[in-house]
Amino acid sequence: MSIVNGTFSLTCNKCGKQHDFSADDADFDATSGSERQMGPENGYTWEHTFDCDECENEIEIEYEVWEYPVGAFNNDQVEIKGGTEVNRFGYDFHDAPEPDDL
Repeated sequence: MSIVNGTFSLTCNKCGKQHDFSADDADFDATSGSERQMGPENGYTWEHTFDCDECENEIEIEYEVWEYPVGAFNNDQVEIKGGTEVNRFGYDFHDAPEPDDL
């Protein structure tokens, strides 16, 4: 089950090679939750580190997404070290994991 759809793409800052990640590649974990006026706000995070297969440059991704109210996209933030964002995922919270342990 995934909260994202489409493709996330970035280019390597060292050689310019584009790297594409499908929704199936991104394993978002429920990482935060808090009660607000219209119900819970839930946060999800995907962290991924890999070496560019062209030049071996290390690339780190920290991708955060929040839904509020439940079922609705609220905000996202992407931090990349060693690469530059080209395209972000789309969002679908219908099958979002339950943040039970937050």
